[in-house]
Amino acid sequence: MVMTNFLQKRRTVREFAPTKLSDLEMKAVRDEISEVESKAKDSDVSFAFYENGDTIAERLKGKAGYGGVMIAAPYYIALRVKSHDKAELIRTGYYLEMLNTALIELNFGTCWITVTQVDADTKRSLFGEGGEFVDYIIGFGKSKVQDVFDEDRVSPRHSVDELVFKDHLDSPASLADLENYGLFDLFSSIRFAPSHVNAQPWRFLLKDDGTVTLYMDKSKGEKSYVDIGVVMYYYEAMLANTGTQKRWELIEGADVDGLEPVAKTSL
Repeated sequence: MVMTNFLQKRRTVREFAPTKLSDLEMKAVRDEISEVESKAKDSDVSFAFYENGDTIAERLKGKAGYGGVMIAAPYYIALRVKSHDKAELIRTGYYLEMLNTALIELNFGTCWITVTQVDADTKRSLFGEGGEFVDYIIGFGKSKVQDVFDEDRVSPRHSVDELVFKDHLDSPASLADLENYGLFDLFSSIRFAPSHVNAQPWRFLLKDDGTVTLYMDKSKGEKSYVDIGVVMYYYEAMLANTGTQKRWELIEGADVDGLEPVAKTSL
């Protein structure tokens, strides 16, 4: 799959058909969960697959969803993570979107749902032991056809020159800079990465020392760390799609005008 094309076409599904998965599809989903968990083995992240979508959707009515409306899906996958420190929140976004992408590749519609506001007792009753540590679930299944002019398709996005900078965070990278680094297509597409309320809290700083530093706009709140994990995943995946293997390294550093340095990689 061409990741740049995938990201520009990726859409959240909010209406699912009641179609049940075949045994082969169930195995494929479980295999993908195992694959992502093997990659996340050095983190505190784990997943659980739930087939009782109707029950989960009913119990979460008025407690989770978009604008107070719970998204009913035939199946859900819950991500458990016990720590809420910065690194684990970033890994939450990274591995949740890795799994989400795998589900989309299997031709399922998907929808992230935040359940941080749901009380611990409800989460334990729905997700079992350790359920209180579930902050995000993915609803998935066969999607109904959506209007091509739905909200997700017309949401505004920052332009590349609002997200990518050269040498200084007040100096937007030029088209020539991005083309010289072979990163124009990547940054043109990464604008479409999903984020909480479409906040797009990421900023990239390219430097002549051969590094890219990823900053987070702290004004967008703690959920932005999860969004940072999402964009880190897509950055690596899009480069891997071109045969270039790069990995982000989490870093600490002083804020710059409300922007926190969170990760670094090489050009």
